[in-house]
Amino acid sequence: MERTSQGAAPATRPERAARAGAVVVASRVETALAERTWSIAGPGSNGTCHLFFILHGQARFAGRDGHELELSAPFMLWLPRPVEGAFRLEAGSDGVAATIAEDFAWRVVGDSPIAAHLRPMLERAAVAPAERIAPQLGEIGMSLGALVRESREGGPAAGALMALHLGIALLHLWRASGHGTTIVQRGSGAATVQRFRQLVELHYRENLGIDEYADRLGVTRAHLHDACLRATRETPLALIHTRRLEEAQSRLIQTDLPVEQIGYSLGFRDPSYFSRFFKRLAGMTPAAYRQRAPRTRPASEQTSFAAWP
Repeated sequence: MERTSQGAAPATRPERAARAGAVVVASRVETALAERTWSIAGPGSNGTCHLFFILHGQARFAGRDGHELELSAPFMLWLPRPVEGAFRLEAGSDGVAATIAEDFAWRVVGDSPIAAHLRPMLERAAVAPAERIAPQLGEIGMSLGALVRESREGGPAAGALMALHLGIALLHLWRASGHGTTIVQRGSGAATVQRFRQLVELHYRENLGIDEYADRLGVTRAHLHDACLRATRETPLALIHTRRLEEAQSRLIQTDLPVEQIGYSLGFRDPSYFSRFFKRLAGMTPAAYRQRAPRTRPASEQTSFAAWP
């Protein structure tokens, strides 16, 4: 929530749009006579991250854990979901503020070779200070200006354009923050598990092996196995199976697709194998689960092939 020094204000347009499910909500921060504060909600923030690009003025971030950071424009600041605190912008400051769905940021980064360097940055707060960001101000400003426009107007291919411009901004942030200030650094085991879960979310339909996940994370299979056991008491394979089961259960309840089509959409080429997989984890067949589970949509709402992933 954004507040001024005069007290709490009603929910801003970015907040209303974020609640409506927008993947990016970006707006220009115009100069004002009063200090403004953004409350960064942390782990319970419904999967959102924050990006600030401040051109003029002074700011301060105060973390809930006691860390404080004084910032002088121009700078970029990235605050991922694990970070909790308050971002205060002094009177007379201006720039761009964006709220970004966490899964959208991860999809933007993807799993290209450079993403191996970008992914860790998404997990911790990072700042690109004035002396490192100054030469690229024009390029960053153009990309974030386009992000504001596409977020507001939502024209054809807005999602693709927002992904492109957010990717450019994140690349600039990564380049400029390499030796900058880090506010929060998660433990290597916890970070590995979070990155693994993000990759599972992207690829659980593709039957990737544990070795391939480990390669994409840049760790050994043994390290991934140990990290998952320490953090979740589950093996990597069990976490993948749980995610596939959750998606299968959701589709059985929320769609009228035949069981074999649901299995196929989740990467199971053999309907009988999908049925055995489901029964082993859920204790009943997919058909029995669908019959017993409460429906969350009218049976008359038919799901077409266009609804497939």
